[in-house]
Amino acid sequence: MSEKSLKKQVISGLAWRGSADILQQVLQIVFTIILARLLSRADFGLVAMALIVNRFVKALTSIGFGAAIIQSQEITKGQTSAIFYIQLALNTVLTTIVFFGAGLAAAFFGEVELVPIIRVLAFVIFLQTFQFPNIILRKRMDFKSFSLAEISSMILANIIAVIMALYGFGVWSLVWRLIIQRILFGALSFYYGKWLPSKPEFKGIGPLFNFGLNMLGAHIVYFFAENMIGLLTGRFLGKEVMGLFNIAYNLAIVPATKIQSVLTNVLTPGFSKLQYQVEKFRTNYTRALNLTSLLFLPFMVMLMAISKNLIPTFYGDKWSEAGNFLLILAVVGLLRGLSHILRSAIIAKGKSRIIFVSTIVEVVCSLPIMYFLMQDFRIYGLISGYLMGAVFGWIYTSFQYDKILQQKHAALSAIKEAIFIALCIFIPVYSVNYLNINSTVGLIIQLVFGSLIFIFILRYMKQELFRQLLSKVKIKRNK
Repeated sequence: MSEKSLKKQVISGLAWRGSADILQQVLQIVFTIILARLLSRADFGLVAMALIVNRFVKALTSIGFGAAIIQSQEITKGQTSAIFYIQLALNTVLTTIVFFGAGLAAAFFGEVELVPIIRVLAFVIFLQTFQFPNIILRKRMDFKSFSLAEISSMILANIIAVIMALYGFGVWSLVWRLIIQRILFGALSFYYGKWLPSKPEFKGIGPLFNFGLNMLGAHIVYFFAENMIGLLTGRFLGKEVMGLFNIAYNLAIVPATKIQSVLTNVLTPGFSKLQYQVEKFRTNYTRALNLTSLLFLPFMVMLMAISKNLIPTFYGDKWSEAGNFLLILAVVGLLRGLSHILRSAIIAKGKSRIIFVSTIVEVVCSLPIMYFLMQDFRIYGLISGYLMGAVFGWIYTSFQYDKILQQKHAALSAIKEAIFIALCIFIPVYSVNYLNINSTVGLIIQLVFGSLIFIFILRYMKQELFRQLLSKVKIKRNK
């Protein structure tokens, strides 16, 4: 594939995945706001606890086969099918374990109501197997089909969940939302992927296992890095606090996860083709990091600044305390998102062991702080420890990224403009919180103020980028 053709595919992929994830995130927030007004904090807390069990099992099954298939340029159809059957067997076994181990998980959290919820959600693990054709779509860089499958299934599942909530199904509205979404996503994955497993070929998949096992270690450790705060909150602070935390967590951390999804799905297959061309890899990835950070950092900083007005305005007064959680968690989301951007370059280079070590650094640095601060500061102590883990994770990942690109301070150099813009937005927008005005009015002022500052600075700092964006908007209007 020529560099020009590759660049075109990468740009198209980023456009599709970026647009799809923004749309999906906006719609998911809208549906969650509706459900938050219909359901209780305890309902959200119970499902959040059950999902921690699923995330742990997902970490056990995420051997990194998807990344290995995408990264490898020599894998055969038979080897791909062999990996599918291995994943199917693993997910079947682990679904069974979760189903029959639901009582133990419920006892850990001290919530008997969790048993049936965990048992039903156990089937989400099995259903994830049938999303396998998405790996093929990503390797082909067919992100249009991938995005359509994801968005369609999300919208339909949420509509059904809202109807169920209106008819009094309570917590089961949230449970069946997940089940229905997985069923629809799996069916659409096979439809768009036009792929069926063939006769498995196990010979020669050893290197894929080596790559995948490092990713497995990373996923298991990353589970604790990401979910230890949820485990401790659910275990010691109860379902009400867990519900509040879950709302803030999804607003702050999910955008970072989406950044990881977009860049890993798009840049990894694209840049894997350039992994042996150091100069081209460095130049193109630095540009990608710079442009992504110009949007991501200001967005996350804006979220921090408006957090106290955002939650009561949209979710209602019963969720107001989640605004305080969101302020700190947005910093975690920002650092996580930046780390994920760097990690996609590391994966594209085939250095999965670095990902494994970076997640260990996060856990080792955050867990002791969380444990000691929780005793005096409860949820705020946990969030503070969570933040420190993200800080050390970013430092280690950026150091390794610099080594891979063979350039000092490569990560910081690429995002320094975005950091400046983010600071210029945060200080004046956050200051609006001290005006002591109605939360809805304050939020409107903050959004208008922050948007104007961003546009003004972007226009004068990145004139070429601003003109390109403006020209694209004009073209769309003319059409």
